[in-house]
Amino acid sequence: MAPITALSPSTTELPGLADRCAAALGKELTAYLAGADTVAEFDAWRAGTPAPEHTLTRLAAGAELIRTFAADNLLSRLPHWLREMTATENGPVVPARSIRSAGADVQPIKTVLEAAHIWVTVQRFTRLAA
Repeated sequence: MAPITALSPSTTELPGLADRCAAALGKELTAYLAGADTVAEFDAWRAGTPAPEHTLTRLAAGAELIRTFAADNLLSRLPHWLREMTATENGPVVPARSIRSAGADVQPIKTVLEAAHIWVTVQRFTRLAA
């Protein structure tokens, strides 16, 4: 599994992370992941209004998921995967909800990222076996 490297972004990265996530996931899902109550609130953060403390970590997790799915040409399936119940070693989770609700404890996000790596690997082997 690839190392999880994107969970400590600098504060100057919010617009770039937000744009990357919005392009791949859509604005509404990205706003949800980031913790915004509305797309307008999310757009204000992108424009420079101070965002809540853990917004960057959530967006960095989104960017990590984009890299994971894109590496196997599965990016179009990521928005659906984020909204569905996913099995993890800690039990079933809805990945988008786990990312959104993560606070200072990044373990729920790491669990989602690990589940994504496993899911993508299974998809890769399924395609190879077909």
